[in-house]
Amino acid sequence: MASTFGSFEIAKSGMRTYNAALQTTAHNIANIATEGYSRQRTVRSSMVANRTSLLVQGFGVDVSTIVRDRNEYFDTKYQKTMSTYSKYNTESFYLNRMQDVVCGNVVGEDESLMLDAFNRFFASLSELKGNENNSTVRTKVVTEAQTFTSFVTQMGTDLQNLQQEVNNEIKTTIEQINAYAEQIADVTRQINTVEAYGSVANDLRDQRSLLLDKLSQLCSIDVKEIPPSDGIGVPQFYVYVNGGALVDTYNVNKLVAEQKDTYSNINDIPGCFEVKWANGNAFNEHSRAIGGTLQALFEMRDGNNDTILKGTAAELRNNETGNIVLTLTGANINEIERLNIPAHDGELTINNVTYAYEEFNVTVDEDGNFTYEFVLRSKSDVGDATALQNAVAKGYTVNVGTAVNAKGIPYYMAQLNELIRTFAEKFNEIQNGGHDLYNNMGIDFFNSEVPTTGDNYVFTEKGDGNYASFDSVAKQNDDGTYTGSYYYMTVLNFCITKEVMDDPSLIACKQVMEDGQEIGSDAGENLQRLTELWDDANMFVHGKPGDFIMSLTATLGVNASRASNLAESQNNLLYAVDTNRKSVSGVDEDEEGADMIVFNQMLVNQYKVLSVMNEVLDKLINGTAV
Repeated sequence: MASTFGSFEIAKSGMRTYNAALQTTAHNIANIATEGYSRQRTVRSSMVANRTSLLVQGFGVDVSTIVRDRNEYFDTKYQKTMSTYSKYNTESFYLNRMQDVVCGNVVGEDESLMLDAFNRFFASLSELKGNENNSTVRTKVVTEAQTFTSFVTQMGTDLQNLQQEVNNEIKTTIEQINAYAEQIADVTRQINTVEAYGSVANDLRDQRSLLLDKLSQLCSIDVKEIPPSDGIGVPQFYVYVNGGALVDTYNVNKLVAEQKDTYSNINDIPGCFEVKWANGNAFNEHSRAIGGTLQALFEMRDGNNDTILKGTAAELRNNETGNIVLTLTGANINEIERLNIPAHDGELTINNVTYAYEEFNVTVDEDGNFTYEFVLRSKSDVGDATALQNAVAKGYTVNVGTAVNAKGIPYYMAQLNELIRTFAEKFNEIQNGGHDLYNNMGIDFFNSEVPTTGDNYVFTEKGDGNYASFDSVAKQNDDGTYTGSYYYMTVLNFCITKEVMDDPSLIACKQVMEDGQEIGSDAGENLQRLTELWDDANMFVHGKPGDFIMSLTATLGVNASRASNLAESQNNLLYAVDTNRKSVSGVDEDEEGADMIVFNQMLVNQYKVLSVMNEVLDKLINGTAV
């Protein structure tokens, strides 16, 4: 026979259960605007108290647990989509910044300010025809040329400043990743502490999920929670980034950003940050698995479209100062115009081992093939350089710099280097073949400055169609001049020769008579050859110099537009995923209001049960008592 007071216990369980449900609903309503909050609900089950001869009598209702409505699939999908969106959004931002630098304000449908400056320079050259003795027109030519070179060097400076900005943001992003990782480990400790005693830590789990969402903006993450195999202990929680464990339950393996003392490209800023794991493991900065803002930053700072110097390790020796010299043959770059390895403090990699070099020199054979000799920073004897000896013996490939398959700042700097080197060399060759107003042989018109002194170079021209050998660091001649290779000319130091700047009469308009007689009339025979360079379709693969500039700006514009479109597409996908996720975990005010009415009515029903049982027992005890 059931207990006389059993109905009180049933009503009591109902009051306790629906009071908990009502409080949970109130908690949901209070957190409607809370970022990252997941709707919670009570899971109710009936209670079985005792057994009669034939029946199992129910004994009320109980709250078995309070769960949060969360779909793990949507969480993972959201974080992956967020990572992809952040990557393209960051790329779009910096590519548009580069477009502003390289293209400037568009002055026509197909013209940028750089192309406009270039065309105005040639227009002034054409104006000089028939006015070769006019000092005003000559001055205008030099002024327009200076405008063009100044525009180019300002672009180089702005791009380098942008690279510095990206480099600083890499440091900031690494610090933010570490901060999120520490917070995730701390919240995980709190979750395990609460849940170890049988409670639920829904709100703490929401906090951790929100931190994971924010972390996924910075880099792509993989998350795993592994429950204890024997049911004893606490779950293990892992967050992986780029193949390494950033968070291992309560432990954080931080990322460390350190400034390098070497360069990867000729125009790189000093002190680029190199990222490693705090435990000493390598962090592949240019892996496609990084994702998020961090991957975009690395690609924008280091992207050179895989265009690096490669060759075969051919010989190893010690030089007179005791440094190891590594010879590289079979190089893939045998043109100065496309050579963009650092002049000093560069880095080369052989069989996944990276070495720093102090400088290098290039020897050119009669077929125009380059042989590179790199003076390595270490002064160890060759006999101790076992790894290098093995590399030479087996003819391993040498990579100078790091190949990054993206068109970032180094790529566009290299394109600008190729433009000015090729054009300046062609222009100077014709200029040097003519005579100026003083009937002297022409000197270099375009030039660059020696870093240590500010002097101009005296550029060497191709002999028999080939380049002259050169050292990466220019050496001063006995007469105080610097004989230079066009390798020394970059987008950062492009200029007009100082003597020409001071005296426009040095523009070589005249041409020597072919029969070797006296210098021809001042009719601008050589000037005609100079002006024809504007229409030289064989100067570049893209065609004329103007075509090269247009191709460069168009490529940058297409890449910027592509990144912007992909960012927009990913943003739309992110919105769709987030909408689906919120359909599960979001709090709906109307739905919670309806639940509140239901649970309130259920509580009223429990009070009615108590009232009825009170009357029954009152009659039983007081009304029938003797």
